[in-house]
Amino acid sequence: MRRKKWYASVLAVSMAASLLSGCGNAGKEPEAGGSDGASAEASEAEETSEEVSEPEETPEEVPDEEPEVFKLTVHTSPSQGDWNDYWIIRHIEELFHVDIQVEMVSEDIWNDKVPLMFATEELPDFFLSSLAEADITAYGKEGYLLDLNPYISEEKTPNIWKAMEEAPALRAAVTELDGEIYGLNGADMGDAGRAKNRFYINYQWAEQILGKQPETLEEFYEYLKGVKERDMNGNGDATDEIPLGGCYGDSETIHIFPHILSAFGYTSREIEVKDGKVLYVPAEENYQHFLEFMHTLYAEGLLDNEYFSQSSDQADAKDTNYLYGACGSYASWVRQPDETIWRQYDIMEPLTSEYNDVKMAPAQDLNKVGNFVITKKCQNPEKLMQIVDWCFSVDGCMAISNGFEKGTVEGQEEYGYTCNWVDEKTVEVKVDYDEEKWDDLLSWRLAEVMPNWGYFPLYSNLNKVEDNEAQAYLEEGLRNHSVPYYHVGWPSSVKLSPEEADEIALIYTDIVSYTNEMVTKMINGEISTDEFATFQDGLKDRKLERMMEIYQTAYDRWSANQ
Repeated sequence: MRRKKWYASVLAVSMAASLLSGCGNAGKEPEAGGSDGASAEASEAEETSEEVSEPEETPEEVPDEEPEVFKLTVHTSPSQGDWNDYWIIRHIEELFHVDIQVEMVSEDIWNDKVPLMFATEELPDFFLSSLAEADITAYGKEGYLLDLNPYISEEKTPNIWKAMEEAPALRAAVTELDGEIYGLNGADMGDAGRAKNRFYINYQWAEQILGKQPETLEEFYEYLKGVKERDMNGNGDATDEIPLGGCYGDSETIHIFPHILSAFGYTSREIEVKDGKVLYVPAEENYQHFLEFMHTLYAEGLLDNEYFSQSSDQADAKDTNYLYGACGSYASWVRQPDETIWRQYDIMEPLTSEYNDVKMAPAQDLNKVGNFVITKKCQNPEKLMQIVDWCFSVDGCMAISNGFEKGTVEGQEEYGYTCNWVDEKTVEVKVDYDEEKWDDLLSWRLAEVMPNWGYFPLYSNLNKVEDNEAQAYLEEGLRNHSVPYYHVGWPSSVKLSPEEADEIALIYTDIVSYTNEMVTKMINGEISTDEFATFQDGLKDRKLERMMEIYQTAYDRWSANQ
């Protein structure tokens, strides 16, 4: 019988869909040991390439004892159901004989509520993926959050320990400069999950125009020209195709710049390190050549001339209407309902050019998943750490990612996941749900089973083969065209001290705002790319050199500990 829960109010926060994971005790199980972070604003899911740790045995429930109460506060989205009624919460409660009372806080009051909670010390026992990284550091230093180091060991938390052994970047990423761990992230170390950028091209159109897929910057230009000059979508209008589309405000994951920048030797739009030297990419010499190329595309109508002015929704509508020859996207099928059309698009391999002859696909060394902190109000942090250690196990990872195993929930015996091990590093996952009641799998999960993927920390480094053909197509595209060329431009575990972060904050906003303004003008022709030196001087005037000194110090400090 469910206990009375806290009042829950729900409103906004962005969505992320499913992802990889390990599989519990089904089929051929790996010895031990778990992609995209990603998930689309419509759904994602990536995978992993090694094994996931075995779950630690959970303590036996003592029927005569009242379950221990733990209070959780989360920042939630309107699409989610009541956390207090989620299967995943009930499952954890049953496994560990606890009562998790969840307070759901909506986006419109979250930023006001958090400081008040800490100021009045009206705190829950723990938070899940709701506090900003800077807040975790600050509140941890002030003593409101516990240092988790004393609770992490090979004996106490074997799954977390193993994950940090297999992925040293994880330990580095969660550890403060002076050694404390106030917030614990999980990690998706799957090959597909490490992709930092997704860029699509219409493979059928490329075959018709070039007779192959473009491999160089010059061939990509010829492809875009072909899209502009022909009626590629076959609708009788040879003028409606948009060779290269998107929105300048897009996130790094789907922004068109990173993919094209890789042909000029960079995989980031801002900070990157080369041969030990930290660079601000827009200030580099090759960036002028990138701007010249992009201006040519804009001037010749090969880049959507509304690229800098339109919203993401407007750009998405053009994608839905089958107008783009190339674009950034979370998945080819996200905005395109017609399978015969979305299958024409696939991940484009990195380009080379006279400026860079090495294929480079933007990648991250660590794809963080979820975040967990314990406050000073918690009376039994050891118990909470047992629960989180389970999240890092095979069974925990599977439950958090896919819900319950088929046949294990009374009244829903027909629904849930099944899995089959293809080999020690690959698992096939199939999830059945009531398709008459729910529009799609995500709707069912968000209403009854679990919140968005990404709240609970987990560890996974397996490759997961989705039973969903569209998702499988995305993952195969990443593995075929991005994974072989992965390049990490900036280590995710490089940390700034609070003082460094404060100083950077005073400089960074001005630098980026100025960069966006000048880049837009040089590409759309308001000013000539010959003014690049003037742009560089403007960056110096805005203290770019000082910002680079700070980043270089942080990188050198990080590098010395590797």
